[in-house]
Parts: sequence; structure tokens; C-alpha cells
Amino acid sequence: MAYVGVIFIVLSLVQMSNDRVPHDAEIFRELLFTFVAIFGILYVGYSFPAFRSKEGTINYLMLPASILEKFVFELFIRIGLMLILLPLLYWITFHLEGYFFTLFTTEKFYPVGFESTFDFILPNDIQKSLFWFVSFIASLVMLGFILAFTGGAMFSKQPLVKTLFSLAIIIIGYSSVIYIALEKLGVAKYNINDSLWLTPTNTNSAFRLFACAAILAIVVMLFVAYRKLKEKEV
Repeated sequence: MAYVGVIFIVLSLVQMSNDRVPHDAEIFRELLFTFVAIFGILYVGYSFPAFRSKEGTINYLMLPASILEKFVFELFIRIGLMLILLPLLYWITFHLEGYFFTLFTTEKFYPVGFESTFDFILPNDIQKSLFWFVSFIASLVMLGFILAFTGGAMFSKQPLVKTLFSLAIIIIGYSSVIYIALEKLGVAKYNINDSLWLTPTNTNSAFRLFACAAILAIVVMLFVAYRKLKEKEV
């Protein structure tokens, strides 16, 4: 499996560059997020593989199942199952590589559990807003996968490339508008009213606003993906 092979090679290269010192929980956490993000986006970005050809699309739409069932099944396979299998495969490969390298070093390798992923100290201001901070991070990660999933439903050829290009254009456009509004039009000098819900004045309200915005974006993108699947049926 390519995923396992790449993980093993990267882990080996990192360990050899570190004088073969066994990996610790910090390395486990950093590479876990990196691998799941990269391979997850690559996998989810090519959702609905039958849509890559006209014949495949016709055969897929003729399957004896409703559009909703096909949509939910693809969503589960591409995102739900992926979020379970990729971390699990990474954990297995991490330990296989660790025990393998004990053959070439006198230092002992200590197993690492998934609980170590969250074993770090957050700044005080974030700890006070822990619920909304976790909600924001979780929804932001999920939004990334959902955007790739929606791109797979929308584009027939090279869906991931087209999705990333579209996102880049949108981000550049929004960044330009925000810059013009804040710097050129002087909105940044506006005295914000603390009672306004949509104008964050502290860490908690900022995380709350961004988390809600990300969740709303997830719902919208899922609706768009479903509608695109529905349109192909016509």
C-alpha cells in the first residue's frame, strides 16, 4: 500500500537524520496531522470516481439505489472511513518503523498512543475558550475535506486540481476585498460595538464566529455536492 510505504520511508529518513534517535510523541503528532491532511485530501478530492468518464457516470447513475443513498455512501467511504483508517494505518506503520530501527540502535523505542496527540498545553486565553476553539479546529478540518469532496462531485476531469485552483482564486479575491475595506476604506479604524454578535472583540467570540461560519460552509458545500449529483441524474 502506497500510503504505508510513504509513511515508513519518511519516518525512516527523519529518524536517520536525527542520528537514529527513536521517534517520540511530538514527532508522532506532527507527522500524523501532516499525513492525514495530505493523503486525506488526495483521496477525498477524487470522490465519485465514476464521474471521470461519461460511460462510468451513466453506469453509476443506473445503480439500483437512490441519489441520497449513493451520496451518503460516498461521503462515508471518502471521509468517515478515511478518518478512521488513515490514522490507524499511520499508528501501525509508526510502531513497525520504530521497532524495526531498534535493530540498528541501542536506544529503546517507546510505543505512542493516540492520547499523546492531545498532550500539549494551550495558551490561557485559548483554554478559556476551549469549546469554541475545538469546534473551530474540527469544523475547519472537516471543511477542508468537504470542499475536496464537493469538487469531486462538480468536476469530471482533474477535480482536485480544479478545486484547489478555484479555492485559490476565491481566497485571493476575498483577501483583496478585506484589504481594501480595512486599509483603503478605513474600516479598521471603526470603533466596534461590544454588543454586536458578528463582530468578535475577544478570543471566545472570534472562535465562536469562525466555528459557526465553518459549520455553515460545510452545510452549504454538502448541499452543493448533493445538488450536483442530482443534476447528473437528469
